[in-house]
Amino acid sequence: MPGNIISGVLTFALLMSSAGLAAQDDGLHGLSGFWQPKFGKEPFGQVLVDQVPEDALFINDAGDNELAPGQFAGLRLTDRALNEAENYDPNAMQNPDTACIPPSVAFYMQAPFPMAIDEGRDLIVFRMEYYDLVRVIYLDGRDHPPADHPHTKSGHSVGHWDGDTLVVDTTHIAAGTFMNNGFDHSENMHITERFRLSPDGNTLWSTQVYEDEETFEGLAARYIAFVREPGGFIYPFECFAGYLVP
Repeated sequence: MPGNIISGVLTFALLMSSAGLAAQDDGLHGLSGFWQPKFGKEPFGQVLVDQVPEDALFINDAGDNELAPGQFAGLRLTDRALNEAENYDPNAMQNPDTACIPPSVAFYMQAPFPMAIDEGRDLIVFRMEYYDLVRVIYLDGRDHPPADHPHTKSGHSVGHWDGDTLVVDTTHIAAGTFMNNGFDHSENMHITERFRLSPDGNTLWSTQVYEDEETFEGLAARYIAFVREPGGFIYPFECFAGYLVP
């Protein structure tokens, strides 16, 4: 049996086990379901935005509001990242061999594609339609693996509940595009996320705070929201030339 299938089976078994235990303990927080990206302002998760460090620079490029080559939302890039951006050729990306390389979690969470969440007590699984990517967030108290552990596009995520807010810390992220305009973040990207349901439970607010001194100075952040869509489901992702996400 291929390794990715084995991994999927194990993840599913762990999820079902933890979900069953959580149901007995009534420990779930209502995240399970199908979620569409929401780019409007209301309801706005100001409660999460207020927890973003004051010195973090907010990037407003979610969904179709992408930045053009040479625009970096005020980020001060390192020489390495700036050199990549200056030598970026969008035309060279118009082929499946390059365009169909998946981005990392630092980019794909804000893409205009839906996701499904399966919440258990000891882990939460995010299934993204974008590039068929999957995230596993461990809630069992484990630490991140050693620095030399393999890096992946989804990284290694550990989380905990702070009241009604899910706090997620992600490391071990493989290098990938950060703003879709010509430069990659490094493998030392560190992301801190917060997720919280709106009072009516129909909107999922989230923030991502990024730290990567090899790519830009200081901290950067995004606010991202999703709206619940009962009965929705994830389609297989069919990549084609034109997805400029190296």
